[in-house]
Amino acid sequence: MRSLIKKKNLPKLSKQEIKEAKLFFKARGYTLKNTYWHRYYKGINGEFHKDYIPYDIFNPKINPMLNQRRQWPALLDKNFTYNLFKEFNQPKRIVQNINGFYYIDDKIVSLKKVVEACQSIKGKLIIKPTAGTEGGKMVNAFSIVNAKTTYKDYSIEKLFGLYKKDFVVQEFLEQCDVLKSLNPSSLNTLRVVSYLNNNGAHILNSVLRIGKLGNTTDNFSTGGLFCGILDNGALKGKGYSPKGNIVTETSTGVHLKDCKIPNYEKVHDMIKSMHYVVPYFKIISWDIGINKYDEPFLIEYNTHRQGIDLQIAAGPLLGDFTDEILALTLRRS
Repeated sequence: MRSLIKKKNLPKLSKQEIKEAKLFFKARGYTLKNTYWHRYYKGINGEFHKDYIPYDIFNPKINPMLNQRRQWPALLDKNFTYNLFKEFNQPKRIVQNINGFYYIDDKIVSLKKVVEACQSIKGKLIIKPTAGTEGGKMVNAFSIVNAKTTYKDYSIEKLFGLYKKDFVVQEFLEQCDVLKSLNPSSLNTLRVVSYLNNNGAHILNSVLRIGKLGNTTDNFSTGGLFCGILDNGALKGKGYSPKGNIVTETSTGVHLKDCKIPNYEKVHDMIKSMHYVVPYFKIISWDIGINKYDEPFLIEYNTHRQGIDLQIAAGPLLGDFTDEILALTLRRS
C-alpha cells in the first residue's frame, strides 16, 4: 500500500485525522498500526472517514470471524448457486462442468451433447470459471458461427480445454437500458454488501460497477468504475477509476447523476432473502445484474476475497453496523 500511495502521490492525512482514526479503533479494541488505507481512500475521493475499514483489518480479522473459517468450499462453487438460489433469478445455464463432469439440466452428459447444446444457441454466450478465481479473470463472451466460437476462432472443444474443469456456460444477460447506456460492452452490475445478525439481513453498502469501454467485464481491477448509489437508487454524481480519476460522465456520454437503478428496492429485498439461504456467512458481497425487463438477477456471491475498495465511492464499508461488527470481531481476534 505504501508503494501505491507513493506512486499516486496521494496527500498525507492531517495529524488530527490520523489521531481520530487511531482513537476510533483503539476505543473498539484494536490498535491501528498505520493509516495507509485511510490516506488511500481520502486521497482518491477527497473524503476522510475515521471508520474506513482497512484491508489489513478486514481480511485477517473481520472476514474470518464473520464467515466460517472452513468457507464450505462447495458452497462457493459458482455452479452450485443454481441449487442454492433456485428460487431467484439467475442467467440461464446452458452447460456446466463440475469437477470434470459435464452437466445439462442437472444430468451428466457427453462432450458431444454439450457441443450440440452450445451450437443450438443463436445468441451470445458467457463462459467463466466457477471456482478459484476472482476479478473477472477468464470471463469471456462468445457466439458460435459455422460450428466455431468467436473467441479466437476456437472450436467449442478447444475453448473448453482452456478451462479444463469447473466452469459454466450461460446465456448472455441482456441488461436494462439504463445500465446498457453506461457501457454496452460489459454487464454492469451492482456490488451490494449485506450482513446477517439475529434481527435479520441488512444492507451495509452498495455501488454500481461500470466496465471500461470495450471490456466485457465491469471489474474495478480491469479498468472499470465505481459509483455510489443513493437510497432511492439514483447514482451519485461521481464515479472513481482505479487510477484515482474522478468521473462524472461515462465514455458513452451519459452523466452519472442522471441515472437511476430500476427496481432498486427489489434488489435489496432479493439480497436479504438470499442471505438467509447461506447463514454460514454473516457478511457477503453480492453481484447483481438488472435484465432488459428491469428485473434483478443474481450473478454471483462472494464471501472470501471480498474487494472492499467500494469504500472509495460509497463510504465506510460497515455503515450503521460498524460498532456491532467491530465488537464481534476485533475484541475476539
